[in-house]
Amino acid sequence: MDSSSDPDLGETYHSTESYGEESIEGSESPETKHRQVSRQVIGRKRRSSEIEDDSSAEADSPQNHETSQIPGVARTIENEALTFEVGCPVFRSDLRNTRKDEDIIYHYDCPLEMADLTVGFTVCPGKKWESASRYHTAQFQGRDLRYTVGQYVYINNKEIVPDPPHADATEEERLAYDKKNCWVGLLSEFKAVDGEEVYARVYWLYWPDELPMGRQPYHGRRELVLSNHVGIIEAQSLVSLADVSHWDETDDSNKNMLGERYWRQILDVTKMQKQYPLSLRPLSQLRKFCICEGYDNPEQDMFQCPDKNCDTWNHEACLIENMEQRAWERFKKGTLTDEGPETEQNATSSHIRLKPTKHVATPKSKKSKASRNKKKPWAGKLEGKISRGRKVEDDNYIHIATIRQLVPQSKDEKDSSFKPVTWNMEFNCLKCHRALNSSK
Repeated sequence: MDSSSDPDLGETYHSTESYGEESIEGSESPETKHRQVSRQVIGRKRRSSEIEDDSSAEADSPQNHETSQIPGVARTIENEALTFEVGCPVFRSDLRNTRKDEDIIYHYDCPLEMADLTVGFTVCPGKKWESASRYHTAQFQGRDLRYTVGQYVYINNKEIVPDPPHADATEEERLAYDKKNCWVGLLSEFKAVDGEEVYARVYWLYWPDELPMGRQPYHGRRELVLSNHVGIIEAQSLVSLADVSHWDETDDSNKNMLGERYWRQILDVTKMQKQYPLSLRPLSQLRKFCICEGYDNPEQDMFQCPDKNCDTWNHEACLIENMEQRAWERFKKGTLTDEGPETEQNATSSHIRLKPTKHVATPKSKKSKASRNKKKPWAGKLEGKISRGRKVEDDNYIHIATIRQLVPQSKDEKDSSFKPVTWNMEFNCLKCHRALNSSK
């Protein structure tokens, strides 16, 4: 049976059973205060090995289920009463291998109305899924939280859910908890089977470490990757809403406020090839920055040239390396002196992207491959640093660039009286060479 996804969904579904829910006591932070989940129901998501090879699905499943004859099928939930099997991606040519008596329905849909990410998928048993009542929102007895199509959610991946981090937990501890115990999905629709069994269709978001091609150097700690990989989960496995937002890399306004988690890259499962599981082709292209043409990794600052005819974003690490190289040539000749502002008051700010906070996007530096592989002759002798000073208007800060001498310049200086010397430096746009911290 062939059917496109109908955007017109029903009203809110209200459950009449509590599903044996148990409230999790702990932090009242936004990411944990709504986490009331069943401790018996676990979601189902394909691992990276299963994306590469669907044959591993049976071995990885907590329970043994019969598989569909459709190529690419992977089980997405386990339920004693009913199991829905989802095949994704499924192309129309794959349907030729389907037996006429198989209870399978074919759909196609795309996440967030992005038509270029349209993906075909199958659901089995199809008649049961097709006849189920469809809803736009769902609210379950015992929970104040209402789930709505288009929201990001955390999904339980443990048989027994550990207590959430304490209120004073660090960001790293909260992040580690989420990665270990939760998957992340984008709600696409709700279906109520026989009035009470509620399921949610989701598009999976992957932690970079879950990707078949693995985490890339530009992926941030809090970053997710949106995919058009479709899954069906039992609604009981929903943990809470997830604070996830989209990072638009084309926005240079420095006003790109992000949530606790964010995504900027997309995994298109229709471009996955089993013979090339590590290929980066299924990942959407990202914007390139700096003269090194590297990507952003939101851990450090990036500096934009104030010259409107240039506007180049410069990676902090690339700026420091350029500054160190310039200082080294003069240091060897004994002619290294201050070349930049001596005090913070004389420095001026350039347009930068801030270091990471809970809600601010902050691209990171990335060195070119050649620079990474080439040993720096000044390593262990000179060290460059760009330090943030006081805040000025909007989100701009005064920045001071320095070079610090780590070892004596000559054998005569090798005594207990040696003290490291620090020089103030300019750091310049790597494309047009305009000083980024000069008052001139």
